[in-house]
Amino acid sequence: MHAVLCQLGVALAYATCYSLLRCVSVSHWNLVAGLRVLCLLLVPPRYWLALGVGEGMPLAWLGWDSHERFGTLWAVAMSVPPILLSTPVFAWLRWRVPVYRGGQVNVTSLMTAVLAAAVISALINTGTLAVLTVQPPEHPPVISIHILLEYFLGSYLGALTVVPPVFAWLSWSTRATSPELSAIRRAVAVDCARGVVPPLLLLIWLASESHGDEVMAIARLAMFLPAAWLTMRRGWQGAALGGLLASIAIELTMTVARDPAIIQAQALIAFAVSSLIMLGARVSLPSPVAPPKGEHEEMLRGFRLAQQGLYQEELRLRHVAESLDQLGQSMRDGQRRMMDRLRPVLPANMEQSYARHLDLTQREMQRLADTLHPRAWREHGLAATFLDGPLLQAASLVGADYRCTLTGNGLNQLAPDVHMMLYRQTCEVMVYLLAREPVRHIRVHIRGGCTHGRRWVVLRMTARRAVPSLRGRPVPEWRQLVALLGTNGQGMATVRDRALIYGGMVHERESEDQLGVTLLLHDALRADTPVHDFVPAIRSVSA
Repeated sequence: MHAVLCQLGVALAYATCYSLLRCVSVSHWNLVAGLRVLCLLLVPPRYWLALGVGEGMPLAWLGWDSHERFGTLWAVAMSVPPILLSTPVFAWLRWRVPVYRGGQVNVTSLMTAVLAAAVISALINTGTLAVLTVQPPEHPPVISIHILLEYFLGSYLGALTVVPPVFAWLSWSTRATSPELSAIRRAVAVDCARGVVPPLLLLIWLASESHGDEVMAIARLAMFLPAAWLTMRRGWQGAALGGLLASIAIELTMTVARDPAIIQAQALIAFAVSSLIMLGARVSLPSPVAPPKGEHEEMLRGFRLAQQGLYQEELRLRHVAESLDQLGQSMRDGQRRMMDRLRPVLPANMEQSYARHLDLTQREMQRLADTLHPRAWREHGLAATFLDGPLLQAASLVGADYRCTLTGNGLNQLAPDVHMMLYRQTCEVMVYLLAREPVRHIRVHIRGGCTHGRRWVVLRMTARRAVPSLRGRPVPEWRQLVALLGTNGQGMATVRDRALIYGGMVHERESEDQLGVTLLLHDALRADTPVHDFVPAIRSVSA
């Protein structure tokens, strides 16, 4: 009797959740696909039949309610629970490539499950639509590749909205004690409240019809940026939560059903969030031990893919930064025209207040674009970025003296992604030092060279320590530094993981009057790089 009641409870609970999510789902944002994936990955197989019954109940009601309009065959096809048709695939996935085991989430298996569910759901929905019949003078829908792709995108984005955030929360819950979990929840909530929700609200406002189609399109495309920022702070779990909020934000800007502009923006968000999740999982992996000789080639391929993924993300950030600059210029021109028209009717004090607010908005747009990809880099290159770019501004913000020296040869011959990784690592190290204590006299020395035909670059950052009474306390402007330099502020663990991707190593040095960090990066891997030329470091290097 107890087992029967459990099965009945599972069926009713699933039917209730399915009906609620179906009320807010559309063809290009199918949240019930995410519910289906979650249940098939987390619920024991003995309850799968109950899940099928729970899904069949609302579908049978929907089919019967519209069978006179769309035909009996459609009603019968509509009543078949897609979750039962998906069980063979998910049974194989749970047996061969489990997503969740021992408190650890296999992100590759998770994304494979999401993709498989989207394909199955798209095929089922398209097949159901194919048997639909209508009464004259209505015409039945014509099945095309466009409809199939729309169903696929809706199921994929719906699953991507629901599934990864749940597993992100599970990964935090299982590896932390109760006090640690509470601290994680507070930290994630603060990150979302400060760095994700406000930008999304601003972009939702910019995506309103009053700002024109061009501004609306750019604002929708830029909604993945808060997810990228949260990825840098929280890894793939941050990408999952940021993707959830970005998907909801895009859906809130929809004004008409099946808006092509919304579908295009959702396709970009789906691609960006998937890339960020995979990138976040790759970057947050712990440093591996040296693999056996027979696995070197596979390891080399993995590092090459990781480097390519990081570079592609940098290119996207640069493109979005340039788009934000253009958006800022358009807003500046529009605001100037608006002020010219309103100036005759505005009091002088109100005009000055509006001007201050507009100027603040422009500065924030420029700061965000500079955080994503430094303007000095885009306009003047590597040397100017390190000598006169955001690093100098950050040091000036905290009242520290900053000086950078570039020596050696071959710096300009390194791959562009190595240049950008060097800059990101420098920003992380500076934020780390200033998080420890209010250091002064920051010195950066960058040296390039070539050994055995492989180019490399060494970064050494040193800083004079503060007086003992101030040690152990971050500078008051630390949060402003994180925003200015576009870092995640998670310390040396992130620096070591990223250095490992480029075959490098990191060493810290601390004395009574000086703090220092030295890191080594090798040039990006090429398809013809010999295996023995790239072995990830598992030992420290002397500074």
